[in-house]
Amino acid sequence: MRKNGSQTSLDGSWSTSVRSNMQLRHWAVRLLCLKRCGVFIMNPKAVWRVAIILFIPIGVALLYLHRKRTEPVRVIKAFVHAVERQDVDTIYQLTIPQEREKLGVTKEAIRSVLATTLWRRSPVVGNIRSVEIRGYYAIASGEWLDAETKQPLLANYGPAYNPGVMVLVISALGLTPEGWRVSTARFLVGRDFQTFGNLNLCRKARLKGVVDVKTGHVISLSEMERQLALLSQRYK
Repeated sequence: MRKNGSQTSLDGSWSTSVRSNMQLRHWAVRLLCLKRCGVFIMNPKAVWRVAIILFIPIGVALLYLHRKRTEPVRVIKAFVHAVERQDVDTIYQLTIPQEREKLGVTKEAIRSVLATTLWRRSPVVGNIRSVEIRGYYAIASGEWLDAETKQPLLANYGPAYNPGVMVLVISALGLTPEGWRVSTARFLVGRDFQTFGNLNLCRKARLKGVVDVKTGHVISLSEMERQLALLSQRYK
């Protein structure tokens, strides 16, 4: 009987050992398959590392795209703030390069036109109501206000949709060597015409034309004067 008991014990141990070995082989095969399929078992710290490595580039890319989409708004706001501060240097820097280099938009021209028009009264504040972005160009619209009373500045000439008010129209172009820039020539032309009903002041400042942000073409002062005369009427 003792012999049979010993034999039974040995048989049980052997069976347990066989089962354990089979289970180990089973798990080894599964791990091998997972490894070949590109699946790795990692601890929580490793998972966080992988997540950070993956999501940081994605976050940077999303931030870059957001900044690209909002860049025209930031440039337009910077231009308006420069006008409010009478910061000629910043206005000049934010001007479309072609207007600076070929169309006569100099610091002297900016100062002389605005000092006789928009800046001749009290300090001003730009009230931007909307910014329309159309791919490579953007146009902001609103009105200029008296900084003290917050009332719209009056204009001698203006469009029928906003009669008697010094309108805020800022045109920006994205297709320049410097990125988004503003058509300062168009801005100066608008201030001149709304004040005097012609562009003689711009001619005196030696402006030669305006970059059309929609087409990239240059519009002469004579053509701009003709277009503004068709769209405007006198209020004083």
